[in-house]
Amino acid sequence: MEMSSKTYDRREILKATGGAATIGLLAGCSSGGNGDGSGGGSGDGGETDGSGGSTTTSGSSGGGDSGAINIGSVQPLSGGFAPWGQAHSAGLAFAVEEINADGGVLDGRELNIVEANSESDPAEASSIFERFVEQNDVVAATGPVSSDVGIRTSRTAQEIGVPMIMHMAGSDETITPETKHSFRLGLLPAATTMQAQAQFVSDAGYQNIAAIVGDYAWGQSVKKGIEDNFDVDVNIQVAPVGASDFSSYIRQVSQDVEMFIATGHPPGSLSIAGQMYELGYEPEVITGPGLPPNVIRSALGENANRGFTHIHMTDVYSDEFAEVAQRFGDEVGGQFDTHTSYGYVTAKMIAQAIEDAGEADPEAVTEAIRAIEFDTLFPEPIQYSEYGELANQVQLYSSLTLEAPDYYPDGNYSLQEEFRTDPLPALPPEA
Repeated sequence: MEMSSKTYDRREILKATGGAATIGLLAGCSSGGNGDGSGGGSGDGGETDGSGGSTTTSGSSGGGDSGAINIGSVQPLSGGFAPWGQAHSAGLAFAVEEINADGGVLDGRELNIVEANSESDPAEASSIFERFVEQNDVVAATGPVSSDVGIRTSRTAQEIGVPMIMHMAGSDETITPETKHSFRLGLLPAATTMQAQAQFVSDAGYQNIAAIVGDYAWGQSVKKGIEDNFDVDVNIQVAPVGASDFSSYIRQVSQDVEMFIATGHPPGSLSIAGQMYELGYEPEVITGPGLPPNVIRSALGENANRGFTHIHMTDVYSDEFAEVAQRFGDEVGGQFDTHTSYGYVTAKMIAQAIEDAGEADPEAVTEAIRAIEFDTLFPEPIQYSEYGELANQVQLYSSLTLEAPDYYPDGNYSLQEEFRTDPLPALPPEA
């Protein structure tokens, strides 16, 4: 497929992040965006042709400089995961603009983003990644959200020898002993995430806990993580990944449930929360799957502050985060959130890895990422295990309030810290 190319306005990306794409989540879109895993998502894709064609963006010239170093952005810009992809894309573009304005990398070479819509289709994402390597000489790539896409592109990264930095894609199967070119960033693997939630449960003293998980890679990994890590019995129910009506599952839960885990069913998590409230349930906490917080606010409305908990890696309570968020709000005109920050951090880390490698060679950059100790917007410096798992990182749990943050007075939500874990060890991959 010949790729179309155009300048991608990050303001257009940003406008799309809080809009109609939320509908796909409430409708119960699957990891593929339409309930069948085929990737034909129904959400508003913003500025994309929907066919997997690429768009090219950079901090200045849109890729016109022949000395520019290309980064591949394989994003779900339409379908159920569009809010993740659009936010990540906006943060990636903003960081590249800052890097280029500060002189670029390797004595003045600019970074350039080559981007295409994966539609959360694993085969399409893999094909896009391969084209980016063959036609654009990308030095690294990023973008997968769906676990199914993450698993497929992780294998592709190994085959073609180019690093892939996962936006989310938290299935334990994403990284194996054989996948030495894949790195997590915005989400810890399911086993570690449930280890973190077990810390949360122990700290709060909860005894009455229930969960609904989706019947696909991420959901099954969450189910196993609960069973392996929780010291209390959890009422776990498995629902189809495309389900939208969870009332029959919710009614199997005791009315006095203290904590409800919706982490294992990302497409249905907001529907689960809304339907629980409609049925008269009032758990103290509903843990979500790392949804963009603007999506939580938009979907739950005035119920957004009733206990739905945002799980994230970025320390949104740090002065450094506030400074970046202030710049983003002033220059772009939108609220910088955790998922925007994952794109931002990814670009900054790739730039640092290129500098550490001393060259724009994918294998050298892979090894530089593996060895990196990168102080960023996260609570601890980013470090990786031999296999690309985040090592000694902290996961944060935040509730939403309905007021704007100080760094963006036009916002309609802010975050309030409820819990942060101890540093968590890297998950050893299973053979």
